Amino acid sequence: MALEHSFRNLTEDERATLMRVATGTAFEGGETVINQGDTVANLMVVSKGMLRVTHVFEGGHLSEFVGPLGPGDVVGEMSFVDGQGASATLIADGDVAVLVIPRQAVEAQLTADDSFSARFYKDLFLHLARRLRATNLRADPGPIANG
Repeated sequence: MALEHSFRNLTEDERATLMRVATGTAFEGGETVINQGDTVANLMVVSKGMLRVTHVFEGGHLSEFVGPLGPGDVVGEMSFVDGQGASATLIADGDVAVLVIPRQAVEAQLTADDSFSARFYKDLFLHLARRLRATNLRADPGPIANG
């Protein structure tokens, strides 16, 4: 179910292929799912529960700036695309389940089928765009009252 909401542009067969290689992982409330700066080897999709997103800025300022993320949300996508460490820490807000999709399986499909590549990356970029828009709304202090 989570992949149908996450990867709407993929065909049913392509989503089924990803589900066959995905493994479920559970986290309890307060557990760290991804730690800021860590290398994220695989793509993940939240299948149950909510994740809080925090970021520690230079100087130690902690901010919870997006979220929460819930079922159908893709996580680890930035690291998947650019190969850099995670940009934020994701913390389970209660019981959480995620589907872990191995990088090797996705890369094999990307190499094998150019049309899959286009649909897959379109979905990732749509996720990134939605998340950036949500971050912008959350960061906007709103209208400034005059006096």
